[in-house]
Amino acid sequence: MVILRQHINVKLIRNIFISFLAVAAIIFFFQTMKIVPDEHTVCEFPQLECRFTATLEESGVKMPVVDTAAIMKIALDKIQVDIKDEYLSSLAGRRLWGIDISKYQKNINWNLMVKRNKPDFVFVKVTEGTTIVDPLYRSHKRNLEKHNILHGAYHFMSFSSSGKRQARKFIKHAGLKKGNMVPVLDVEYTRRRMPSRRKVLREIRSFCQEIERHYGVKPIIYTHPHLYSKYLKGNFKDYPLWICDYRNNPRHNWSIWQHTSKARLYGYNGRLDKNVMKSDKKTLSTLLML
Repeated sequence: MVILRQHINVKLIRNIFISFLAVAAIIFFFQTMKIVPDEHTVCEFPQLECRFTATLEESGVKMPVVDTAAIMKIALDKIQVDIKDEYLSSLAGRRLWGIDISKYQKNINWNLMVKRNKPDFVFVKVTEGTTIVDPLYRSHKRNLEKHNILHGAYHFMSFSSSGKRQARKFIKHAGLKKGNMVPVLDVEYTRRRMPSRRKVLREIRSFCQEIERHYGVKPIIYTHPHLYSKYLKGNFKDYPLWICDYRNNPRHNWSIWQHTSKARLYGYNGRLDKNVMKSDKKTLSTLLML
């Protein structure tokens, strides 16, 4: 047993020594590969702040220090901007259409739908008020991700609880991230008597502020022309508007228009809500989280 313990200790010391040598070799390698650029190369690079080491006593020369983190951030930011612009350019000018679905759209044959009439975008209901989570949301979302369909999520507004609490419920269950559509707040007349205009605006604003705080984007507001004119007109001008109007081309400045609830598509045996989306770059940039 003593011999075995000694053997283990020797092996442990040997491993530590080998690891130490490996670390030393790596440090030595990077030190030998280190390149100190000329002063003008660093100091004239745009968007960087020059920092110098202390003046050398022997030569009196200031040695520039390269801020590699700043260089990497500038490069990554530029790549991200280029990718975003390229993606928006690929969508711009196209006639984009999509559907919105919930638990009522069961048994969608996604393979057939994608093959025969793939939507450009899909919105899925995730929550309602503070107590309801759509039971098919996760299933729909998984299928949309599997088939690489641009998608987002919407929340059905209730006026029996605070907008802030409802937003937190939505955030908890939506699982949205960059590359998804902007969150949607569905504002419609409820079965109960609608509260005062002041309360409606207060709770909608409370919901939107919480969404903006979490995602850094303004949510899309979905509503009907009559409700918009009675409650929302003159407010939320900077928010993308998704208008539902089955009779006329909406007079309001919409970003998405739900023009029918009776669309037929391959892959689903039933009627679907169908929407069109404006595809200029300015509008698209407010509808996508990139």
